[in-house]
Amino acid sequence: MKRGKKIIRLLLIITGIFLLVIAIAGSILYSQQERLTQMAIRELNKQLPGELVIASSSISPFSNFPYISIALHDVRFFRDKKMDGTPLYQVERLYVGFSLPDVLQQRYNARIIVLANGKVHVARYANGAVDIIDAHTLKSDSSSAATDTATTALNLDLKKIILKNIDVTYHDDATGWKVTSHIDKIKTAFSMDANRIAINMDSKLTVDVTGKTDTSLFRHKQLQFTLSAVYDKQKKTLTLPPGKIRLEAASLELEGLLSQHFVDLKVKGDKPDMNLLLALVPQDVAVLLEKYKHDGRIFFDGIIKGPVGKGIAPLITVNFGCEAVWFQNKKVDRKVDQLGFKGYYTNGAAHNLQTSELHILNFNARPGTGVFKGNFVMKNFTDPQIIMQLYSELNLRFVGEFLGIKDLEQISGEIKLNMNFREMVDMRIPEESLAKLKEGVQSELTVKHLEFRIPGYHLPVQNMNVHAVIQQGRLQVDSVAFRIGSSDILAHAAVSDVPALFHQQNKPVAVTFGASSRRLQLGELWKMDSTHPALAKEVVKDFNIGLAFESSVKELLHPNPLPKGTFKVEHLQAAFQQYPHALHNFNAAVAISDSSLRVSNFSGNIDSSNFVLKGRLNNYLLWFSKIKKGNTEIAFDFKSDRLAVNDLISQRGRQFIPQGYWYEQANNVWLRSKMSLKYDTVFKKVDAHIANISGSLREHPINIEKVNGRIRYGNNRFIVIDTLTGKIGRTDFDLNMRYAVGPGKNKQKRSNYFRFKSNLLDVDELMNYDFSEPVVTTAPAKHTTIKENDSLHAAGFNVFNIPFSEFETQVDIKKVKYKRLWIKNLLANVHMREDKKIKVDTIAMNIAGGHVAMRGMFNASDPKKLYFKNGIYLENVDISKLLIKFDNFGQDFVLNNNLKGTLSGHIKSNVRLHPDLTPVLSETESQMNIAIVNGTLLDFGPMQAMAGYFKDKNLRMVRFDTLRNQLTLKNGVLQIPKMNINSSLGYIEVSGSQSLNMQMDYYLRIPMKMVTQVGFQALFGRKREEVDVDQVDAIEVRDKDKKVRFMSLNVSGTPDKYKIALKKAKRTS
Repeated sequence: MKRGKKIIRLLLIITGIFLLVIAIAGSILYSQQERLTQMAIRELNKQLPGELVIASSSISPFSNFPYISIALHDVRFFRDKKMDGTPLYQVERLYVGFSLPDVLQQRYNARIIVLANGKVHVARYANGAVDIIDAHTLKSDSSSAATDTATTALNLDLKKIILKNIDVTYHDDATGWKVTSHIDKIKTAFSMDANRIAINMDSKLTVDVTGKTDTSLFRHKQLQFTLSAVYDKQKKTLTLPPGKIRLEAASLELEGLLSQHFVDLKVKGDKPDMNLLLALVPQDVAVLLEKYKHDGRIFFDGIIKGPVGKGIAPLITVNFGCEAVWFQNKKVDRKVDQLGFKGYYTNGAAHNLQTSELHILNFNARPGTGVFKGNFVMKNFTDPQIIMQLYSELNLRFVGEFLGIKDLEQISGEIKLNMNFREMVDMRIPEESLAKLKEGVQSELTVKHLEFRIPGYHLPVQNMNVHAVIQQGRLQVDSVAFRIGSSDILAHAAVSDVPALFHQQNKPVAVTFGASSRRLQLGELWKMDSTHPALAKEVVKDFNIGLAFESSVKELLHPNPLPKGTFKVEHLQAAFQQYPHALHNFNAAVAISDSSLRVSNFSGNIDSSNFVLKGRLNNYLLWFSKIKKGNTEIAFDFKSDRLAVNDLISQRGRQFIPQGYWYEQANNVWLRSKMSLKYDTVFKKVDAHIANISGSLREHPINIEKVNGRIRYGNNRFIVIDTLTGKIGRTDFDLNMRYAVGPGKNKQKRSNYFRFKSNLLDVDELMNYDFSEPVVTTAPAKHTTIKENDSLHAAGFNVFNIPFSEFETQVDIKKVKYKRLWIKNLLANVHMREDKKIKVDTIAMNIAGGHVAMRGMFNASDPKKLYFKNGIYLENVDISKLLIKFDNFGQDFVLNNNLKGTLSGHIKSNVRLHPDLTPVLSETESQMNIAIVNGTLLDFGPMQAMAGYFKDKNLRMVRFDTLRNQLTLKNGVLQIPKMNINSSLGYIEVSGSQSLNMQMDYYLRIPMKMVTQVGFQALFGRKREEVDVDQVDAIEVRDKDKKVRFMSLNVSGTPDKYKIALKKAKRTS
């Protein structure tokens, strides 16, 4: 019992002493931890380009027992002293452990370092520098005595380094590769003596590796390794005894020797299962492989040996392959059996890509009842030289069912591929089991009865048959025939130099393509919505097209943005059902250079119409730029011997063309123009030079000749027509115009003008008036009530609602033909103002055998009430040749049906106008000082009313020698002062008034002699029916030397209902 108590007492004493020692050591470390921590951080920050920052520190005696640790909390390290951006690494806790004896002797040798819960970011720049290494590079400064003292106070004598729960990210700017890893735990143990350091490492982590395009090579791969290493301090070599690397479920063996300038490593994997394959493939592929049963042997054996350094790579040799591998779909009984091959890779004598070789030989598989055999060899990875031998016979239904991809399950057909593509004729490889090809043929592909569905497309592709060969480097697709719905398609193609494309050699290459079809149902091939009913019903028949492109390999593979070369449409023909026309003999050639597109020949026929188009587009790069900035030029030359409207439009298109032009035909059409466009992020301006417009029309017989000029338009709202000249039919013209809205570049007002010159302006020919008598149709009369100002002339768009601008018009026309009216020497100078007034400075012309001149002011300040105040001068104008239309109380009224003769005089008027410029006589005031010589009254109301008194005279046509008076038109009433008329009825004095609604109130003084004679003839003369309505009576003149008695008559009413009475006119004071 006493012995037991002594043992217990001894144990308690030892424990107490141990705890006391720990307490003493902890107290010593606690007293020194702040000094040690600050000293170490301060001295490190002096020596490092980066900056180390901690939030706090504490003593942790049992975290890494038997070591007593200082815990650093929230440790962050920045790339520079500015401490901008994300830290290169950040850990929640960093433990530095010290041994008890060292602490008691105040020797602070760090024996263990533990990092827990953190993130590390590492970046390798394009110049090869690594940020975390640069930030930890110590400054060389041997002159600092303080540093020497400090560094001797804290030393590293590490036995262990442990990483827990650390996320590491590495990005390589040069290659675009990115590696992310989550370290569950890495434990590294050290043991050392005077000559060597032994390292044991045990780890468990997850690795992701992605490239530039984010294509995952390794994604969420579980990586574990247990490795040992011995570092010889004298030889400076690291020896790796055989160790294990476990990737997912696959194990690899690694051993070798490494030094600063030499490496000798061996990697080996040999497993009688598929784990090695599943470990190497990306995660999504591994998931797909899970639906297959599989087995077989896969082997891998690699050597990395040789000197290493900047620009020096070691020799890499890898043997790999598989044998007796099979895959079977778990859901369906479809199996690929007897899969095997042997592979070999080396980077060659120069240890680079240029001397690298890859061999995959005796590749063999049996997919169902099919055959798949092949060899593949590639040398020189920078400019590959290859041998590809392949023979396969596959049933595509088996392939679709084996893969289990829904979109491929409905595929069927047979494919046969026989390839013997050799670029290295001096290399021999086993090919006894491969089928032989014809002499000179390198590859042959045959597809029979292929049927499949395109994902997202509503119709299946049926009965596809393909035959293609590669012969002496030329790919010739002899035929590709298939059906989609009720449409059939037959195509062929060729590429002149396939090896040049593969090697990206800068050689010329030609590509051709052709297609034909007996019937293409467009609405069946493409689903059309209701907005295109005609296109949905369209059927193309006898379609045939041939295309060719001559370029180079470099341009085809790297277009910028278009490949340079020559594109040709060798032939095109097609007939349409809804668009009832046929295209034939179409061909074109387009040359594409660095900055221009040149169309040298684009020609063809549409039914009986033909055309030829040539042109160019300079700086076409502008149209491919998202932000358009710069100048571009479009030029074209279009010719056609025959261009018929009926050949170009469909039945639906006739809705938009006047019926008179449905069968119009243009002949000898020639259009030639050049347009320069300027963009500065947006459209700025266009400058068009018209070199020629010419041609002729058949149905509306007119010729257009030598139309040329210049037209400019800008987005700052201006248009300029500069010397636009030419000839249309008999009409020639010289047109200049400028119209701009707003101020110019220097904020100055821009003058607008319109200037027109012509030797002959044939309006009738341009408007193509038809003067034939219209067909009269009878219709029941409708009784309507016409109200004053109830006129259709004010209906429709009113142009005078548009704001006016300063605008000057000058017209100089030698001859104008308008209906049957000839106008000569037409001069006009008109100025429009912003206050909606138009000043007529001068309008003068020779018309109707005389001369007319006018000045005035047009006022449109109120668009609903237009007024024109003017003065008109007339000299010897033949009234019968004028046609003047007015609006009389809502009805059109023509004033030249009742009066003929030669007119001279001066008219001052203030005319109210409708928006269509038809005068409103009921609101017009006019003073007319006129003289009419050799005149004739036709169907004049007052004369018709007195027909019973002049039975021997023709009252429908009353001639007179001179009519001179001052007439006044006001409120729709024409006031006629007393005037003497020497007429074919005799001498008459007339005065009175007449309204435009045909109400008349005339006073006539007729010599009694004429009345007596009339009465006498009425009693004893001829009958009324014997008077010829077309007879021309002689004019009787009053004899002033004789005293004459008169009878005064008053004629009132309308020509249809009138009253004649004896009444004198009232005297005016």
